[in-house]
Amino acid sequence: MKAVYYILRGGIIFIALILIFILQTAILPHLSLNVTPNLMLIMVSMMGFMRGRKTGAFTGLVAGLMLDLFSGLLFGTYSLIYMLLGYLNGFFRKIYFGDSIRLPVILTAATDLIYGFMIYGVFFLFKGKTDVWYYFLNVMVPEMVLTVICALVLYFPVYHLNNLLDRIRNRRERRIA
Repeated sequence: MKAVYYILRGGIIFIALILIFILQTAILPHLSLNVTPNLMLIMVSMMGFMRGRKTGAFTGLVAGLMLDLFSGLLFGTYSLIYMLLGYLNGFFRKIYFGDSIRLPVILTAATDLIYGFMIYGVFFLFKGKTDVWYYFLNVMVPEMVLTVICALVLYFPVYHLNNLLDRIRNRRERRIA
């Protein structure tokens, strides 16, 4: 019975990731913005602090694999980064309260900054591009601002998705008991 719940939960999260991936890679780049918000990172971060370390790491791994498959860059980089960030956000599950939006916004901003520094280290610093302040001010900060704005919009749909997963789990537990 637990296996069915885990498969259902994974399927729902996977469908949400596919929809967010399509939005992030196919629709948002056509807007006239210099940077695009990182919607996949929002989902990974929120699944981490709403569902815990394991779900955050799993969501991060799947999101990273999707980006790795379609980016054409060093394979496994996004998977490792997203999985690590989802796992780290899972540590905040104990202090997460659904009615407060402060923690999700702060964690999303911090996660996006950490993500930016990791991407800079992997893709730019190794190539000898050492102008971190330029990258910080022109890429990381604008992306973080847009990501936080999108996190404010996406918080309640993801919150309701989390509640749906909790209701499914509780219904299954009541049937067993």
